[in-house]
Amino acid sequence: MKCKYLDHQVCIRTSGEYRLCCVSVEPTNKETVHTHNIDEWRESITHKSAIATFERDEWPDACAKCRIQEESGQQSQRQKPREYGPGVSHLDLRFGSNCNLKCTMCYPGTSSSVNQEHKQLLKNNIQSPWGNEQFPNYDWYTDERGDWLAGLKDLREVYLTGGEPMMVKGLHSFLKKLDSSVEVRFNTNATIINPNVYEELKRFDTVNMCFSIDGIGKVNDYIRWGSDWQTVETNMLRWAEFVKYKSVGPTIQIMNLHNYDNIVAWAKTNDFDVFDNLLFHPTYFDSKNAPDTIKKFAPEKFKYWVNQEPDQIQQNAFLHWIKTFDKLRGCHIQDYIPEVAEAYGINKGK
Repeated sequence: MKCKYLDHQVCIRTSGEYRLCCVSVEPTNKETVHTHNIDEWRESITHKSAIATFERDEWPDACAKCRIQEESGQQSQRQKPREYGPGVSHLDLRFGSNCNLKCTMCYPGTSSSVNQEHKQLLKNNIQSPWGNEQFPNYDWYTDERGDWLAGLKDLREVYLTGGEPMMVKGLHSFLKKLDSSVEVRFNTNATIINPNVYEELKRFDTVNMCFSIDGIGKVNDYIRWGSDWQTVETNMLRWAEFVKYKSVGPTIQIMNLHNYDNIVAWAKTNDFDVFDNLLFHPTYFDSKNAPDTIKKFAPEKFKYWVNQEPDQIQQNAFLHWIKTFDKLRGCHIQDYIPEVAEAYGINKGK
């Protein structure tokens, strides 16, 4: 077995840590942009041992998500029909954790706004789902690092996400370093448009924008807390005026399983593709742990995962954390996603 991502892509997360790919689940790697350049990362034990495991026709532990999908007859990230190589042809970059949203399923190391909530919970002596760990607001981009990333001789595509890429330091500077032939791919929450970035992207031959939406209307506003659907929709349609490829990328989870058909319908009406991301973590939002009244909405392609025995502990955890964050944010899930509130027996004041 082989994986084109290991062979031809470099993935760097918000902290500057190198990862095997964007969906790998290995523990924290010691190799970062602060300690290793790209060549040193690719020669590291972490990277080379994963390749060697594939060469033995075995799955690395870090590649569990692709293994589960392939064993279930689904297309995995590894199998997506996209051409990679030669050399390091693709970059997957997260320059920092600066973000304006508090997405319910997100993580303090990925969103500065979620990190604010994490700190607020601890300050108020309230348990946080991320324990007592302290997270900095990451920002690893420098012009020097931008030069050696943009200068890779075989570079064909750069994928940029965050945090929110339209907010992270260095984005415009980095884009100016790239040749116009490089395909630029974005994953953005569509709440803001950086005018400098908007104009800069017009010089590229290929711009591919994927918009992170997790529902239509109030469903998206609740899951991606801090967003406003009308603004998001307006911005997506504005980007669509000139980008070559446009898509939406919902994270499939308990709170939007019932709304998936609406997402697909919106995309079809507006000529957007749909690229699904099935949520595995945190497990209390994992759709396999949904009540049956929510699971019944699952499209056929998700049933291999959704129709597993739910974990009652995780169902109880869902209730606990939804109530915790509703109280912190001064909102109520029943006002946004009544179907889910009813399925869990959540009522205002209880």
